[in-house]
Amino acid sequence: MNDTTLSLAQVRASFGRSEELGLRLGELVLRARHDSGCLGYELLRDAQQDDLWHLRGCWDSPAALHAHLQQPHVQLLARLVACGLIRQMSLATARAETAYSLGLAW
Repeated sequence: MNDTTLSLAQVRASFGRSEELGLRLGELVLRARHDSGCLGYELLRDAQQDDLWHLRGCWDSPAALHAHLQQPHVQLLARLVACGLIRQMSLATARAETAYSLGLAW
């Protein structure tokens, strides 16, 4: 059985702060790529909405994703919300098989 798990986040910047948010999220991505069980991690800016960023991670197991979420660099998201840089965020996870059927393939 394949336990590969995807983490998906949509992060919307506060008005006029998208560039700054992108830089901060880029720092998170660089650190997350070194987390145990990380098969890949990327940051994409939405093509139609300049203030919307997509974070996508691929993990070898749900346990690896859970461990990633406990890392100090992931807590950066909460700090970015607290300081007003993020105005909206949604988080989701999916099994790799489900993600492929939804067109979310890595």
